[in-house]
Amino acid sequence: MFCHWYRHVPLPNGTRWFDEQLADDPSLIQRTIALDVLRNGGERVVPVVHLEKRFGPLPHGTWAIRWERHESWTSHNGFSQVRIQRTHDPLDWTELAAWVEKVHDTGHVAELCVVDDEFDTTIYHLSLAQPSGKHATLASMSSEAIRTLEAACESAASVDGGFFVGHQDDWPLPTVGVPHFSGRFLRVEEHQWILGREVNDGGLYASLMNRGLLLRPGFKYGCRWRAYEEDIDVAHAPWLIQPEHEAPSTWEEVCLAVRLAEGVNKRWLCARDNVSEHSFLNIKRVG
Repeated sequence: MFCHWYRHVPLPNGTRWFDEQLADDPSLIQRTIALDVLRNGGERVVPVVHLEKRFGPLPHGTWAIRWERHESWTSHNGFSQVRIQRTHDPLDWTELAAWVEKVHDTGHVAELCVVDDEFDTTIYHLSLAQPSGKHATLASMSSEAIRTLEAACESAASVDGGFFVGHQDDWPLPTVGVPHFSGRFLRVEEHQWILGREVNDGGLYASLMNRGLLLRPGFKYGCRWRAYEEDIDVAHAPWLIQPEHEAPSTWEEVCLAVRLAEGVNKRWLCARDNVSEHSFLNIKRVG
């Protein structure tokens, strides 16, 4: 197809040849578009069916390996493993994270080419992230400070959407609650966490707080939390975090979430559920 489009080489049997190929393989259009886009600028893209002898079994879901223009494809192992999706394809976050991990284990970048219904493409790089911050955690606090927090929460007044603590002294844990009305407003999850009660999120909130992060609602950005590694008045939140059970279910929805995050200079993370130590999948638009 490349030679037909750019070198004016006629197709066998004219346009009937392409119709016949589509009848045998409906995904031919997506693969042809992906090859055309990813090879732009001298890149080399080779489908894995032609590389089995050289690389052996590659992760399920990998369609091709891409070499950058300065890499010799005969001696270099390549830059990325490429996967193709349509915008309306359903998402399996567990399978996707497993694919990314396997790709990284081979030394490649996990690269995703999403083809929309106009046959335009968006290219993403996927990686596993471990967000962390510089804030104090419960584990770093003294027993006396923890007792002060617990006592304040036990006596807190229940209000719409959370709890109000009429706390006049220095608050021992600045990452929890928002100062207001000569006291402090705590969201339900913050209140429950301090008292050691179940937050009903598989331990995700506790995991993030134990990483030294400061969490604030991400409502304005279409996610659960925006996460700060430093104080709010020092730097913007570098991450927007969405739990897996609330994450997009199609690539079209992912595109919207990632574009919004990058429009405000943040990284969008999907927080994996049901794993012993929470992992975070970052999806970054690169083209």
